[in-house]
Amino acid sequence: MPARPALAIKVGNNPSARPQSGLSEADIVYEEPIEGAITRLLAVFQCHGAPQVGPVRSTRWIDVQLLEQFGHPVFGFAGGIDPDEALVRDSPVVDANFLRDYDLYYRTDTRLAPNNLYVATASLWGLDDARTPPAPVFSFSTSLPKGLGATPTASATLTWSSIYDVTWTWDPPAESWLRTVNGTADLETSGRQLQAANVVILRVKTVPGPYSEDAEGDVGVHSITVGEGPLTVLRNGVAIHGIWQRGSIQEPIRLLSAAGTTIPLAPGPTWVELLPVAGQLQLAGG
Repeated sequence: MPARPALAIKVGNNPSARPQSGLSEADIVYEEPIEGAITRLLAVFQCHGAPQVGPVRSTRWIDVQLLEQFGHPVFGFAGGIDPDEALVRDSPVVDANFLRDYDLYYRTDTRLAPNNLYVATASLWGLDDARTPPAPVFSFSTSLPKGLGATPTASATLTWSSIYDVTWTWDPPAESWLRTVNGTADLETSGRQLQAANVVILRVKTVPGPYSEDAEGDVGVHSITVGEGPLTVLRNGVAIHGIWQRGSIQEPIRLLSAAGTTIPLAPGPTWVELLPVAGQLQLAGG
C-alpha cells in the first residue's frame, strides 16, 4: 500500500457529466442519491492515481458520513451549500475545496460549466504531508469462501426511479461486473466500459435534507449509513445476501452474511451502491 492518505473526489453523474474520467483508477466508488433521480459519485483513490478525474462537482451531506472511516482523507470537491461545506471544514477530512485551492484544478474547453472541471490526483495528494495510509475498510479473499450462501448471478439491476437505473452484468472472461446506465454501456472518456470486481449494494433509509441544494429549491437526499440494513454483495459471478452494520461514521461499514460471518471482497475495484429502500433490486440467475 503506498504511503499516502486516501483521496476522495466528488464526480458528477447526471447525463451531461458523462462520460467521466478517472473512475477506473479508483479503489472504491460510492454512488450516492443526492436529489430526485440524480446520483453523484464519490471516487476514493489510494493504490493508484489518475491524471484526470472529473467532472468535479459539489459536496453533499453524505460525503463526510462516508469519508471519516478513512481517517484523514484528502477530499476534492467544487463548493457546496454553506452547511455542507461547514461539515467538511469541521471534520477530520483534509479540505481541498476548488473554491479555495482553485489553482490545483483546471477547466476544459470541450464541455460547458459546471461539467468541465477536472483535477489530477497528484495535485491533491500534495496537500497532505502526513503520508499516512488509511486502515482497510473491507476484508478481501482471492477465492470465494464457502458457507456464505452465494447464488450464481448473471446481472443485477438497481432502479432508483422511472428515469434512472443501473445494471451490473457479470463478464466471465474479464472476471468483472460491467456497468450500464439506462440500458447503455457506461463508458469513460477513454472509451472503456466501467467495471468492478465487487459491487456492494447497501439498502439505506433516506430522509429529506433540511436545506435547498439548488436555485430551484430542491432539497437533498440524506442516506443513513449508520445502523443496519439489507445487503447484497456481487463478486465472482455470484450474489451474497446479508446485512450491513455500522456503529458510527468513524467505523467501517461491516458486510455480514445471513449467518453473521464477514463477507470478504475479491481483490480489485469496488463500487458501493447506496440504494434507497424505496428503490428496486432485481437479480437475474447465472
